[in-house]
Amino acid sequence: MNSTPENDSSGVIDTAFVLRFEPQYTVTDIEAEIFDSIGPKVVKRESYKRKQFLKVAEWKAVAAQATFESLDADDIEYVTAVALDEDTPNHLRLPFLKVLPGVGGPLASTLLAVFDSKKFSIMDSRATGVLHEFGLLESPNPNQTDYQSYRKLVKSLAKGANCAPIDLYRALIAYSRQPND
Repeated sequence: MNSTPENDSSGVIDTAFVLRFEPQYTVTDIEAEIFDSIGPKVVKRESYKRKQFLKVAEWKAVAAQATFESLDADDIEYVTAVALDEDTPNHLRLPFLKVLPGVGGPLASTLLAVFDSKKFSIMDSRATGVLHEFGLLESPNPNQTDYQSYRKLVKSLAKGANCAPIDLYRALIAYSRQPND
């Protein structure tokens, strides 16, 4: 990551930052399918089917793919249905998803963001690393970052930048890919 003045917009994450970096992010075919096709189906169903879960995992958590392949379809549907239920308190959603073997914070947050990208934010090491670099998080490690605090920070930054949390996430990722000068 790079924090030289020519590569960050003004030392803050704002509209200019998002306008500069979000267009540099390339949405892959799998990501487009996840948010454009799978997301609406998950919202309608209020849970993930095994195939949908595996597609999100393929995009976000390739390293644990073998673990996910062994997960039972009923377990995936049950856990995701409880996590996505409107009566489930927000602070319990991510921990509940993490009950599934191999599911950590980044994948759990992605499952929530696919379900509702206006309400939930993807939390991974690249995004937390940039926010840490800008002095907005204590740790660059998503495993040491409270998801509810992270989610509130991202929602606040997105609101201040006049964009959706997913657009801010994409800008953070594009920024994280800038060459170090």
